[in-house]
Amino acid sequence: MNIVKTIIFSTLMLMLASITPLANAATTGWLVNDNHPPVKVRFMLTGELDEKTNTVPAILDVQLDDDWKMYWRTPGEGGIAPKIDWSESSNLGDVNWQWPTPQQYTIMGYKTQGYQGEVVFPIALKVEDINAPTSLMGKFTLSSCTTVCVLTDYQLELDLTANQLQADTEAMFEFNKAISAVPQLVDIDTANDQVNVGWDKAQNLLQVTLLDDSWRQPQVIVDGDKETNFNPISVSRQTRDDGSKVWTAFFEVSTWNEDAQLDTKQLNITVSDNQRAYEYAANVRLASIDMSDNSLLTMLFFALLGGLILNVMPCVLPVLGMKLSSVIAAPNLQKNQIRTQFIASAFGIIVSFWLLAAFVIMLKVTGQAVGWGVQFQNPWFIGFMVIVTSVFSLNMLGAFEINLPSSLQTKLATTGGNDHRGHFLQGMFATLLATPCSAPFLGTAVAFALGADVLSLVVIFTALAIGMALPWLLVAMFPQIAGYFPKPGRWMNIVKVFFSVLLLMTSLWLISLLSSFINVIALWVIAAVLVLGFFGLMAKQYGVPAVIASFSMVVMFAAIGAFATSDDWSNPLPTDLTWTPLEQTDIASSVAQGKTVFVDVTADWCITCKANKVGVILQDPVYSMLKQDHMALVEGDWTTASQPITDYLQSHGRFGVPFNVVYGPNAPDGIKLPVILTTEQVLAAIEQASAR
Repeated sequence: MNIVKTIIFSTLMLMLASITPLANAATTGWLVNDNHPPVKVRFMLTGELDEKTNTVPAILDVQLDDDWKMYWRTPGEGGIAPKIDWSESSNLGDVNWQWPTPQQYTIMGYKTQGYQGEVVFPIALKVEDINAPTSLMGKFTLSSCTTVCVLTDYQLELDLTANQLQADTEAMFEFNKAISAVPQLVDIDTANDQVNVGWDKAQNLLQVTLLDDSWRQPQVIVDGDKETNFNPISVSRQTRDDGSKVWTAFFEVSTWNEDAQLDTKQLNITVSDNQRAYEYAANVRLASIDMSDNSLLTMLFFALLGGLILNVMPCVLPVLGMKLSSVIAAPNLQKNQIRTQFIASAFGIIVSFWLLAAFVIMLKVTGQAVGWGVQFQNPWFIGFMVIVTSVFSLNMLGAFEINLPSSLQTKLATTGGNDHRGHFLQGMFATLLATPCSAPFLGTAVAFALGADVLSLVVIFTALAIGMALPWLLVAMFPQIAGYFPKPGRWMNIVKVFFSVLLLMTSLWLISLLSSFINVIALWVIAAVLVLGFFGLMAKQYGVPAVIASFSMVVMFAAIGAFATSDDWSNPLPTDLTWTPLEQTDIASSVAQGKTVFVDVTADWCITCKANKVGVILQDPVYSMLKQDHMALVEGDWTTASQPITDYLQSHGRFGVPFNVVYGPNAPDGIKLPVILTTEQVLAAIEQASAR
């Protein structure tokens, strides 16, 4: 009986052998390096053969215990990418090693890309002759890290004949699963329509903009240049100037050798989230990168800070000084009186910003131009401000004493009293004087507000108001601060004269702004009457020595300003730069001719514009750079309303002046400069934009 069973079993084995391929599916089994047990590796063939391409699919399976990690094809700031040396193999052509989407890690303080746990790499082996035996001899070198890094080698050895392989369902399953984890490759023509890659050479920054807004929380990795490392900084969803939403990733660019030269290169952009992963091959273009965060929370912070800085601008400082001097002049004021006076002034600031917001909303609804300081394009507003500043200036000299409540002139003239309406109007006056000034952070916040919805606009303007009112609120919260001021005395007369002269200078400046609307001779007459009346009153109240001292103060300030804004202060500032009126078509034409175009959008009523011109544009080395033959200078004068200039500003997401931008062959879209210029920033932008 046992003999019969043996014969039957042997017969079945012979029959099975007759239909079985000559070789079984190949695998190395799990390989472990005795010097590093936490990592094990196996190499498996799926047993399939693509006869069109002579390729055999395979997988490289790597398992890492605990917190051990391995690196991606581009490790990041540190580490070594895994590699396989197939040089000892025979009958083997190209090897296509594909990489599943990695994760980003920080290892020992360095930002890296790699894998943890288990990772399966799909690999396609091209066999030169599918009928001939193939010997696979691969040396797999792997760097794995926790708090330490270990470099280990694994020998991958297999013999096969491609057309005699047997399918391995486990290997096929793992291969297909690994393929699904590999980002889909997007060709360059399609990629450049979906991804924008900009490089700012001056800042060594790379910006990747995903034009597809459907990503949820994308991870963005850049590689493709072996000599350059792209260190991720941030990925955030942002609102562009046209209102569309995009994801933007920023990277710090560094290289081990010479300076990075990315403008002629093509990079790989790997983008993934929980739903999908793509790898884009995209061209790099030169760009000016602004990393400012346009979130509402950030803009609120900028608005608070910008409003606070407004208090030290020359527009507002005289009013704040007047308020403090009124407290010093009345030492017997109770703390509660000081508190309520400053609260009234702070509330005046806040209400005036709300009125400005309402005015801007009305302009936007009716399709009119909106901008910070745009009311100074109206001669009636300027005339009103001339009257207000003149009344305040003369009142500081004691020209009249009017008690509240009374007419509008009374309210504007008074600087004190028990009626809080005067203090409220004083706060509103400070705000009106602040609008021609641009302070750091202010331009960013205002541009965001003017381009946002109504609610955001009101919130930002409220934050600006609170920021500007902070010094006033500080005194209101701690009225004992007034006790630290020196006691009233003769020095108070000097303070009054000082602030009255500042307000007189403000009035004269405002009168000069009317030259675009009124005959200049008439303005000279008005200014002369004001000056003669002012100094006549000063001589009557304080004597001729006060007049001489005031003139001396003006001369001293002029000398200090000249010394601070010029390398050779004894020489007048140059005025021979040739500016052409702003025309966007002319800018494009000049750039096409290889020129570098410096655009200055300014206004006579913009104090910050004047500071930029005197302190940077008309000073060497910027002045000498602008004089060179390859430079074209363009000026947009926004002193009076101009729809083309307004459209130009708004096309760049700006709603006020100053605005400066540099165009050139390497920056056809323009490099925007900050509100307050520095020599270094202007020169860097010109260098980046120029073709030289």
